[in-house]
Amino acid sequence: MQDSTVSVPQGTPGHPLIELGELLHQYHLGLVLIAGVTDLTPSLPVQWVHISELEDPTPFLTPYTVLLTTGARFEAVIEPAEATAYVQRLIDSKTTALGVAVGLHWDRVPSSIVDACDALGFPLFRVPYDTPFIAIVQTAARLLEAHNRERDLWAIEAQRAVVAASLHRHGLAAAVREAAARLGRWVAITDRFGKIIEFAPSVHHSEARGEWIRAEATRLLDRGVSAGRIGDRDGGGMRLETLGRRGQVLGVLAVEDRGTPDSAERGLFSLIAALATVQLELRSGADSAQAAIREALTQVIFAGDLDLAQQLTRHTPIRLPENPIAVLRYDAPHATDPAFDQDLRSLDAGSRGFVRAGTSPQPVIVTEARHLASLRRVFNAHGVPAGISQRATIAEAAKLREQAERALEHALSTEATGPVDYRPAVHDGVLHLLGRDPEARERALSLLAPVREHDAKHQDQIERGLSVWLAHHGQYSAAASELGVHRHTLKARIATAASLLQRDLDSPDARAELWAALRLSPGD
Repeated sequence: MQDSTVSVPQGTPGHPLIELGELLHQYHLGLVLIAGVTDLTPSLPVQWVHISELEDPTPFLTPYTVLLTTGARFEAVIEPAEATAYVQRLIDSKTTALGVAVGLHWDRVPSSIVDACDALGFPLFRVPYDTPFIAIVQTAARLLEAHNRERDLWAIEAQRAVVAASLHRHGLAAAVREAAARLGRWVAITDRFGKIIEFAPSVHHSEARGEWIRAEATRLLDRGVSAGRIGDRDGGGMRLETLGRRGQVLGVLAVEDRGTPDSAERGLFSLIAALATVQLELRSGADSAQAAIREALTQVIFAGDLDLAQQLTRHTPIRLPENPIAVLRYDAPHATDPAFDQDLRSLDAGSRGFVRAGTSPQPVIVTEARHLASLRRVFNAHGVPAGISQRATIAEAAKLREQAERALEHALSTEATGPVDYRPAVHDGVLHLLGRDPEARERALSLLAPVREHDAKHQDQIERGLSVWLAHHGQYSAAASELGVHRHTLKARIATAASLLQRDLDSPDARAELWAALRLSPGD
């Protein structure tokens, strides 16, 4: 048998994956691997399971898919050369494995298909007559969902550990070591001249690697771009991201590249970049450092981790706002007047319980309610539109930020020349008013009941697909991309929804009614 044409990708795509062996070992399915077995087979990645009886299903397959078929069209590829071409097309489309049901069209899998899979090292498994394809699809979905939950928990734990490490005396070095250990990759931080100032784990450090990182970091900084991916060198590559603010680059984060990172890993990359930026800001000056701490602090407050927020402010002159608080949002392009920025800085410097993240593209202020009068005067004096939330506790900061966002949208749309206060009856619109009507919500629940009953019974995601599809104005490609499914899969789900709801989903009235129903009675 030849060496396998299929290889395990280094790392994972930006979608949840399970291993083929995990699916094949679900004994209630009775799946039997009969050809194309290599040492890599159990660890091959699976992103989804697709069913097709086409002679050439590859145009409809996404990478890392397990293809299921009853072999209804195998007569067209029964000759050895045709069978080999069929299997090669699957390999070229990055299909992970082929499952053939027996007892319907074939008592056993045709030998030409078996031989082709063996010759090309492509996994082939037999599906017994008593195992419906939908059971395999549902099992894969459950395994993928469980993997997602595990990755979410991993991300939370890893981020907390890295933040905790950053609070040590040598915070940046400890955070880099913790991030490298959690990721299982080397991590490096350079200064703005490309010199490595932190690297972990030390066992992976070498003079050659250090020079490579320095050279590529310098090249990235010279090009003036914010990120880059460097190809393989001695069996490895790296990802680079500049640290600092626009116009003030402080250094570069370099991470070993093992393929496209998933969302959990990307979140950890972003966190270490933010923490590294804070540490580099501290080294570059107290004023700049405090601005970065405020940026990080607002994000921690909005994330609801008040214990961590207290730790971040423990050794700084910054004090968390005391209840009641409000959130104010303004638009950076409307706040370019240096005098406006200076007035805000003066207010910031002279006020405790006032946290401003003013260097991001979406500047925000978290403040005690007693400072609102002063803020209004500054914004009105300079004619800068802004949105001000209602008053509440700091534990509700995330909700207050959403209120401030809505008020800012209204301020910008009406070309206001000062702050606009959030008012639910105005800024939440008609749907908010409908949400107060019990009868409206009851009718929404009744309308969506067939879809929800179907999803509960069949463990399907028709409602989720319908909601995302409507949010994308009926555009299948964009909605399918967000859902992580093929657009034909989404089309099938929308067709199912139309049948269950007995609605013509091409009608704008029907779409509007369904969107209102989904907003009034969101699913669990």
